[in-house]
Amino acid sequence: GIVELDEKGENFRIVWGLQNGARPTSELPSHLMNHEVTKARSGGKYRVIYHAHPANTIALTFVLPLTDEAFTRELWEMATECPVVFPSGIGVVPWMVPIAVATSKLMKEYDVAIWAHHGMFCCGEDFDLTFGLMHTVEKAAEILVKVRSMTDRKRQTISADDFRALAKDFHVTLPEKFLQ
Repeated sequence: GIVELDEKGENFRIVWGLQNGARPTSELPSHLMNHEVTKARSGGKYRVIYHAHPANTIALTFVLPLTDEAFTRELWEMATECPVVFPSGIGVVPWMVPIAVATSKLMKEYDVAIWAHHGMFCCGEDFDLTFGLMHTVEKAAEILVKVRSMTDRKRQTISADDFRALAKDFHVTLPEKFLQ
């Protein structure tokens, strides 16, 4: 469903979905906390928090180390547009309950946070950009799942220096911690 908050952030109204008395899920606190931190981080430009359960991304949480560095680097290597679309990287929350506080800490730094064994949060200025961000991450995850199903090692990939050149050409900053 889609809900809209009042000016004070104390009440919501259902805009779409949630019919026949249905209510928002227990994940609503994560959505609201993520809105708070991403709105502050973006100077109010980020207005969308999108949560979904993309299968390939979830599958990778069972085989990759649950670190920001591992997920970011592996997914960046899957398609040239990845470091351009999510240049700050990806945050990863290991499985835990509750998860809202840990997720909102990651969303202070990243536009993408992955919940191990559950799903992904993305944030952005509008729904089209945010949906596109999640789609790009999931597409990279699908490619990585296919690569890993064929071999236990890659024969060739994008090097750290190649990423640096790409960043320069596309005017993005890539954190060095993901290029090591």
